[in-house]
Amino acid sequence: MSWADASVAKNYGLFGWAYQRANYKYDQELRWQRYTVGRKMAIAQVDMFRQDCADFSSVAISKMKNYAPSLTMGLGWTVTIFVEGRSGLKFPGPPVFISGMYFNCLALRLLS
Repeated sequence: MSWADASVAKNYGLFGWAYQRANYKYDQELRWQRYTVGRKMAIAQVDMFRQDCADFSSVAISKMKNYAPSLTMGLGWTVTIFVEGRSGLKFPGPPVFISGMYFNCLALRLLS
């Protein structure tokens, strides 16, 4: 191998090194752009998921605003009946078998 061949090999080597270095630097910029765009898309996706969860729960919340007061009064009335044995104490109580059926119906209503 002569000095000329070594010089040509050296020049090709330096050219290849510089060429690959330029490609690497260019690719690093593109890689960073892809990374940041991907992160922005992931953050937007999480925000959309949170918005979907808020939309789903808003239906239940609006229904509970309507049903909670009446259900609370009904539960209070049911607990009063279970504690006292009947709803009003002004009149004589119903027969025991009717009270038993009534209590069973109230208990089933609480379970469902």
